[in-house]
Amino acid sequence: MNNFNIIKNMKNKDSNDNKVNKKSDNDKTKENQDQNKSNKDNKKKHSQDKNNSNQDDKKHSQDDKKHANQDSNKSIQDNKKPNQDNKKNDDLKQNGVSSKSKIKNGDTYIPENKKVEIKNIKNKLDEKNDIKVKKYEDDIIHKASTAKECEINNHDEKKIIEKKKGSLKMEYKLKLKEYKEKDDDLKLREGKIKIKEKKLKHLENKLSEDIKKLDNEKKSLNTILKEKEQELKQKEEQLNQREENLKKIKQYYFPPDTPPILIGLENIGATCYMNASLQCLSNSKKFTKYFLCDYKKDKKKIMANEYYKLLKNLWNKENNNKPIKPTSFKEILSKENSLFAGVAANDSKDFINFLIEKLHEELNEPKLNKDNNIKNEININNLNQGNEMEMLKLFFSDFQNKFNSIISNLFYGILETKYHCNVCQDIKFNFQIFSFIEFHLQQVNLYFSNLGKRPLLINGNKNPDIDLYECFDYFSKVDLMTGQNRMFCNRCNKECDALYSTKLYSGPIYLIIYLNRGKGAVYECKVNFPEQLNLINYIGFKDGPIVYELYAVVCHLGPSSMSGHFVAYCKNRSDNKWYLYNDAIVSLCTKSKQYNDGMPYILFYQAIIRNS
Repeated sequence: MNNFNIIKNMKNKDSNDNKVNKKSDNDKTKENQDQNKSNKDNKKKHSQDKNNSNQDDKKHSQDDKKHANQDSNKSIQDNKKPNQDNKKNDDLKQNGVSSKSKIKNGDTYIPENKKVEIKNIKNKLDEKNDIKVKKYEDDIIHKASTAKECEINNHDEKKIIEKKKGSLKMEYKLKLKEYKEKDDDLKLREGKIKIKEKKLKHLENKLSEDIKKLDNEKKSLNTILKEKEQELKQKEEQLNQREENLKKIKQYYFPPDTPPILIGLENIGATCYMNASLQCLSNSKKFTKYFLCDYKKDKKKIMANEYYKLLKNLWNKENNNKPIKPTSFKEILSKENSLFAGVAANDSKDFINFLIEKLHEELNEPKLNKDNNIKNEININNLNQGNEMEMLKLFFSDFQNKFNSIISNLFYGILETKYHCNVCQDIKFNFQIFSFIEFHLQQVNLYFSNLGKRPLLINGNKNPDIDLYECFDYFSKVDLMTGQNRMFCNRCNKECDALYSTKLYSGPIYLIIYLNRGKGAVYECKVNFPEQLNLINYIGFKDGPIVYELYAVVCHLGPSSMSGHFVAYCKNRSDNKWYLYNDAIVSLCTKSKQYNDGMPYILFYQAIIRNS
């Protein structure tokens, strides 16, 4: 039993030694893991060294395992020896020798041979344990020294690595900046390229649209050209027909080398005012030519149709200068205006004004929508002197849009009135259309008498002669607006004294002048008027008509304007001679300026010279 216990103790020691070896192996593995973790950031050379050291550790562990296996084999052999001793004891029992006889004082009996063996075994085990411990100590010391060296090397390498890391980080940051800048540049370029692509697409779309428009325009232009070619052909045909018609008209109405057509108008009941006025208007060459050559009949143009019929009869050579009864014309005139109905006497001025305005109303073709409230006056006020040209542009554009007829082209002119405030010195203009100019001779005479240019009435009976240019001086004089006639100034916002003056801004082609002596008054003042009237000092627009020639005069014969007789003196365009039209009788004037024998009432002038 004692031997068995000894063997058990030996086994326990071996097992404890194995546990210690296992613990040491575990410690070694833990240390290796720590060293591997700490050395991960080192370079490849250090990692190779560590791998070599790990391989050495593995070799030591393998050697330890071999020694342990050898010790276990020996312990197994030792366990076999007690079994042999047990056999010997059994042999002794058979021979009569007991084991109790060998035990003294409670101690186990051990043979000396066995004791020696046990000691030897213990010594061997102690030697082995010492060798193992020394090996472990040497290994630990070696590993510690290598670890310190590695730590020192790792510390230096860490510093180097950190420096390299810093430099690498800086390089990385710089490269990142460069890459970012390049990326930004690329993005900008991409954006620009996209914008350019969009623009190119937009331009392509525009070009395609423009090409389509051009194609459509080409098509439309081709169609327009074809239409215009057809229109031109039609116009050429019309012109050819018109030339043929003109030739026929000239041969029919104005035949060459033949006596002039001199057809009178019969008086059908106090119609001398109408007959004299119609003869003057019919001798207005351009006006008559329009009706005989270009006028087109229309059911709506009642007065114009009747005037066309009358002119056609007045200039018909087949009438053989027989007088005409204007009955149908008088009937239409009475229907259009009750003032001329019946057989009452009337004024030639009123008849001419009505006929011109009525013909304009029927023949007018405005460019804008026709307005029933259009008058012959277009006012543009409250404009400074510096804006005069702008105001004129507005006025002319409005005038051209609203007035488009043969009447407005031949008989309409423009008057300019200038107002000058005496308080704030503000200047404003007023433009209006006119178809005639009227001079009140009594006012003209008094004005120049007060200025001392001529004496007052002599004995209350006779009045001195008046020149037509003096009438224009009176017409364009500067006058003062005061008292009840004060002007309302927009700048002062009250009524103020002001100066005003009126002048011809643009003259018409046919200028009609009325010499008003006053209704019901006996006034035998004579007016000297030239056959050529130069208005360069009285017209503002110098590019228009400047010089006029007298071609017709309506004279009044009788003691006053309310009683008497109207006759016409007209210059025939075929022989340029003056003829007296006294209703149905037409006679050649035997002396120059025979129209001065009567009392000139209405003067007809035609523009002959425009200022260059």
